[in-house]
Amino acid sequence: MQIVTTHVNSDFDALASMVAASFLYPGGTRMVPSQVQPAVREFLTVHWDLLQLKPRRAIDPAAVERLIVTDTGSWERLDDLRMLAERTDLETIVWDHHMAPGSIRAGELHREEVGATVTLLLERIQEMDRAFAPMHATLFLLGIYDDTGGLTYPSTTARDARMTAYLLENGADLNVVAAYLDSALDERHLELFNRMLSDSEQFEIEGVHLGLCVQDADKGLNNLARVVSKFQEIKGLDVAFGIFPITANKTVVVGRGNPRLFDVGALVRQLGGGGHPGAGSAVLKAPAAEARARVRALIAQAEPESERVSDLMSPVRLALAPQDSLRKAAGRLRDSHRSVLLVLDDQGGVLGALGEEQLAKVRDDAGWEHPVSALMRRDLDVVTPERTTREALRIMTRADVGVLPVMEDGRVVGEITRAAIMLSLYDL
Repeated sequence: MQIVTTHVNSDFDALASMVAASFLYPGGTRMVPSQVQPAVREFLTVHWDLLQLKPRRAIDPAAVERLIVTDTGSWERLDDLRMLAERTDLETIVWDHHMAPGSIRAGELHREEVGATVTLLLERIQEMDRAFAPMHATLFLLGIYDDTGGLTYPSTTARDARMTAYLLENGADLNVVAAYLDSALDERHLELFNRMLSDSEQFEIEGVHLGLCVQDADKGLNNLARVVSKFQEIKGLDVAFGIFPITANKTVVVGRGNPRLFDVGALVRQLGGGGHPGAGSAVLKAPAAEARARVRALIAQAEPESERVSDLMSPVRLALAPQDSLRKAAGRLRDSHRSVLLVLDDQGGVLGALGEEQLAKVRDDAGWEHPVSALMRRDLDVVTPERTTREALRIMTRADVGVLPVMEDGRVVGEITRAAIMLSLYDL
């Protein structure tokens, strides 16, 4: 077995460099440490399946023949892999931008002083002309921005900037990057932000969650867009509009949102402003109350993108029976490249689901002969074909499950996976 991993308490550079390394060493299992930073965990909640990741508990160290480590060169920073240090037959490869020597005696060492480890890997990927998706480009940019402070830290190099341009040319989404990384806000921004959190209007249209707030802001206060972005993020909104009266008859409108669910730019252009589908702003020669009424009316007239479960669901071609052995279930998961499968009864009714997380609880050979019903996840949420994919993703995220059965008239008509939704969101 070949695994690619990184240090515990993983930041975005650690995750990004780990995924990037797998493009240089095909066939490797991407092993995520059990501890990651909060923003990274939030990102992984919806991207886990698409990135084809495995948790540490699903890996047997004794089966590892080749180990690729990124963003660290020390055994002590890896997740319970110290036992591999004594292996003389283990091939080790390290990619790191920290110049201090580590305890891993790597057979192949790549250590150079750049702002982010993922920069080193991207240079090699570019040299080898390896293809990757916009989703990966976005993660790689998160890695560079996280470790360089958006290219502002003194450790930033021209190489980091060149790879940033390379990623933008290959579809990296700055809206996603901005949603996961914090920018510095001063006390005036924070005071405004707190007022927005405590006094706002929230509503839903076609499964799209929107927020609208009117708050006074200092005339010279810039970076209002960042405050609106943070408001959208903390409130868990798909779209957010901030309305800021500057004078009695002058109001600034700032919008931020998911461009695949709502065209913010189209709305603010009707107010005389400008922007693109994910962001926009306008200055109105009108009092705040009038500006709010106009924004509210335009939102009501808008037609949010509302992709339905029926658009992305697929037939249940492969399922488990409750009496199947866990060994058989593990084989089906492996052969189908799925992380979870539904468990159905003889009549096709949904009993639950079983995936890698449940199989990780098997401790010995005898345990593999137990039936699927012993470990399957019960009380599984279901969706109907007319529900929006955004709603389905929220249900999956809340329940931390990668698949939902689709029910209609009391029977299973298909299934929808988290991977299918994320592929659609990234337009892959």
